[in-house]
Amino acid sequence: MLEIDDLYTGYAAGLAAVRGVDLRVDRGEVLALVGESGSGKSTVAKVVLGLLPDGGWATGSARFDGTELVGRPESGWRSLRGNRIGAIPQGAMGGLSPVHRIEAQLVEAVRLHTTASRPAATARARELVRLVHLDTSVLRAYPHQLSGGMRQRVAIALALAGEPALVVADEPTTGLDLITQERVLDLLVELRSTQDIALLVISHDLPALLRRADRVAVMYAGKVVELRSADVIRNECVHPYTKGLLAASASVEPDAEWSAIPGSAPPLDTDLRGCRFAPRCPVAVDACHDSEPVLVQLGTGLSACHRSGDGLAPGFPSVPRCGPAQEAANQLVRVSDLRVTFRSRRRTTHALRGVDLSVARGEIVGLVGESGSGKTTMGRVLLGLQAPTSGQAEIDGVEITTLRGRRLRATQRRVGFVHQDPYASLHPGMNVRALIAEPLKLGAVPRDQWNERSASALSAAGLPTDEEFLRRLPARLSGGQRQRVAIARALVADPILLIADEATSMLDVSTRAGIATTLRRLATERQLAVLFITHDLGEAMHACDRLVVLRQGEVVDTGPPARIVTEPEHTYTAELVEAGRRRTL
Repeated sequence: MLEIDDLYTGYAAGLAAVRGVDLRVDRGEVLALVGESGSGKSTVAKVVLGLLPDGGWATGSARFDGTELVGRPESGWRSLRGNRIGAIPQGAMGGLSPVHRIEAQLVEAVRLHTTASRPAATARARELVRLVHLDTSVLRAYPHQLSGGMRQRVAIALALAGEPALVVADEPTTGLDLITQERVLDLLVELRSTQDIALLVISHDLPALLRRADRVAVMYAGKVVELRSADVIRNECVHPYTKGLLAASASVEPDAEWSAIPGSAPPLDTDLRGCRFAPRCPVAVDACHDSEPVLVQLGTGLSACHRSGDGLAPGFPSVPRCGPAQEAANQLVRVSDLRVTFRSRRRTTHALRGVDLSVARGEIVGLVGESGSGKTTMGRVLLGLQAPTSGQAEIDGVEITTLRGRRLRATQRRVGFVHQDPYASLHPGMNVRALIAEPLKLGAVPRDQWNERSASALSAAGLPTDEEFLRRLPARLSGGQRQRVAIARALVADPILLIADEATSMLDVSTRAGIATTLRRLATERQLAVLFITHDLGEAMHACDRLVVLRQGEVVDTGPPARIVTEPEHTYTAELVEAGRRRTL
């Protein structure tokens, strides 16, 4: 089906993002390609789909059913991309037209990749939505009217429009809650059998794929460092990086450790003599720094590590445990019977239905729920960006829902905010120094205080303060560094409340644990109240002191994380817990 041999590829001359990769995907097989951002996994997908940008290059071979893909001209892709090779993009909303109904988009895809007439394409569109377990009523909807899971199913339907033999799914579950992730992955595996297709699934979330994939290839710094059967990798993996990825995936079990792989993957222009993981590896020896290991047979799979046969259990730093419950007198945020209703000519949406919430100084409260549960609406109310329909919301004794103008802006400056997307939240033309100083400028802070306060915020966020780093633009930062810059930017005005809205959902699992550790330290050292909005129950379980579970705008469960997991009070909470447990089996 797909055979990749000695593939080298990159985006600039002399800089290889993929270095000597050999992979195979057979018909009817699910191959999981996992690794952190910068590992090269998405670059492999771009070669398979013929989507390398201008200036990109590739050598070696990638053959699909005997057809060579490397070096293929764009005109030669018209009979392959969409027809024989389908693609499911990372962000379903980004892959759908916001101004066209779902039916129009599916009909267009069918007609583009087949010879079907319009009536036949319309019938095929109805068949496709049923195939991905959606009601045909979604055909009349626009993308913004669908939930994240429904949009992802539409993206899968679009990928199947040309009846491909191979589907490449690039991070198909990013940003989805645990239950929806499970359903989307189960759907992909089901389609593998019913449609007789091969699947190349790219992800940084290794545990989510272990029960669905046939084989797992782990990439780091452009190379495959471990390759073995998915059903044995949890117990038989030998590479320290694979072990680190498993340890960095947060479990919902109260007693489980959640660890972080320190540091980040090396930039493409880094010239390292030995193993590229050695600077981050807790069991590295001199040989690891002197020569790069090759991929060799070990047990039931392949591994590229000098110490693969030593049976080591590398230890990675753990996320600090949550603290004791805070006293009521220490409450900074008090929300009571909060309701937010959106009305249009055709429909009424109850975003929040009588929500009660509190956050104390030094406490991290996790607001957990699926897309559309009302989590972000709650954050917008506390930021003064959304007026509630009724109810109260106090921050440090100030009723924020009634404030306007200058008084509102003064309160808003006491609330820090960390956006979900570290790639979109930072202005690409501003360097780190300007990004951190901007809130001080807007808050009329005297200029002679900018350097000291910026350095303090950067240090608190775990970032360097040297001149070289301050001059960097966002394009020269990793995803984790960008999110830490966003945290420093939120801290520089010395807030009393920090709202982190899905602040880790687009980051690698190894980076998420590091961000959670930083938030814990800030809450403790600065007595900062933190509202941690997330769809990931496992992450919230370890990062938060207390959890509030939202479902369709209502609080359905609240309490200490251990109680939420062991004694859920609502069926939805129990479903979240069960979905999280299935990832660790």
